Order: sequence, then structure tokens, then C-alpha cells
Amino acid sequence: MNKQIKLSFTAIMLLCSSTVITTAQTKWQNWNGIAVSADLTKKLSARINHTRSYSLSNKYENLFNQTAIQLSYDLPKRFDVQAGVQFIKPVSAKETRTRIYARIAHTLRVSEKFNWTNSLRVETNSKNENRFRNRIIVTTRLGLRKRLELLNLAPSVSYSLFYNIGGNPVSYYDKDAQLIARQTPDGFHRSRFTLNLNSKVNSTLSISLYYMRQQEFNFLVSETRKMNIVNPVTNKTIRPFNNYNTLGITAQVNLDQIIKK
Repeated sequence: MNKQIKLSFTAIMLLCSSTVITTAQTKWQNWNGIAVSADLTKKLSARINHTRSYSLSNKYENLFNQTAIQLSYDLPKRFDVQAGVQFIKPVSAKETRTRIYARIAHTLRVSEKFNWTNSLRVETNSKNENRFRNRIIVTTRLGLRKRLELLNLAPSVSYSLFYNIGGNPVSYYDKDAQLIARQTPDGFHRSRFTLNLNSKVNSTLSISLYYMRQQEFNFLVSETRKMNIVNPVTNKTIRPFNNYNTLGITAQVNLDQIIKK
């Protein structure tokens, strides 16, 4: 590993350590997933994955289960598009939530060693998702162009910013407890920082280990679009922030070599 790679990933690990230390009191989760993918044509591929989330802060309680089906298509000039549907079943809820999304991404070669990918994702959610109805997600990701010799690793770091639209309305009051608005808390309210280590075991199996930090906030929004506010009538916090750290593992099976046999 040359000096440039060492310096880059040392900085990433320091940033990760700082994040973990400053959020030591935040909840911890474990996400375990398995994915199966295959090329349908030279440019079109399909992927099905299932993820289960557990609480590391509460006796390994199962939090939600999610199944997703996705199609990806490679476009010219290092663009690619994805579209898919997710079925999310929170253990605490009776109904499964459905999410339909589309994503476009562009990958830029910033040096001989690194690729920089920027993407835009739009999604719509079923009515039983009361926090938001639609979302826009902007993600930037930096990763190696070629895998390391050590365990065939491909490290990467990414940051996502979420813009919420719709959902159940929130009542907003002034300092005298007078109702001034009842509307949805639209705006930038969430970010996710992710460190990922992907190891290609062989042509069929890859394993990803990752750390993800979710942080919710009120960013560039008016007083009547905020989350995590106290209703002076009920004295309860409305739409509280959901901050947590995640340690995850995903096993991906590529069927291309199996099918060819």
C-alpha cells in the first residue's frame, strides 16, 4: 500500500474514531444482510437482498426486516441508473412499508488510485410511513479504483444527506402556546456517514463489513418545519431525532459464474 493510500485511510479512521467517541451514548444496532445478484445482459443486472436489524443496546431485539429488489443499468460516460422496491417490516408495526426508488450516479476517476461517485436518489413511500412520504437523497462516495492485495479489500467512505417531503403533519406553537401552523416537517433532517470494507473472497462471494452513523437534525429549515420539538399542550417531543451507530455485515453471492457452469 503506497503512502497516498495510507494517509487517506488513516484520516478516514481518525474521523470515524472521533465520531464514535463523541456519540458514545448513542444507540447501537447490528444489520445483517445477504444479497444475490446476476447479470441479465451486458449492461443490465438484478439484485435481491434481505437485511435484518437488531438492537445492540437492548438485548439484541429485532428492530426491522427488509427485502429489496433492484435493477441496475450502466450508461455511457461512467453513469449508471438503478430502480427498485423495498419492503420494510418494523417489528413494532403491524403493516409492511413499501418504498419505490430510482437513483442515478456518476463515477469520476480523481486519480490513479481513487474513484469519486456522486448520486441522486428519489423515493416514494406507502401511506403507513408517517415520518415522510417522499425523500431525496444525495450521496458522495470515495473508494479505491483497484482492490488491495490484503484480503482483496476495497475500502470506501461515503456521506448521505436526506431531504424529507410529506408524512403526517406536525402542530407548531409559539412561545405563548398558540397554534401557528400544522404542516409536514419538510427539509434536510438526516445524514448517514459510512465506512465500508468489501472483501472479494472469490468470483462468487463478496463480504462487506461496515460502520454507519445516522444523525438527525434541523438543517436550513424554518421554525414551522422542524422535528424534535416539544408540544406545549401535551409536553411531549414530536417526531424525535433517531440517532444511532450501526455495525453491519453483508454477504453477496454473484450467480454469473454458477449460471455459466
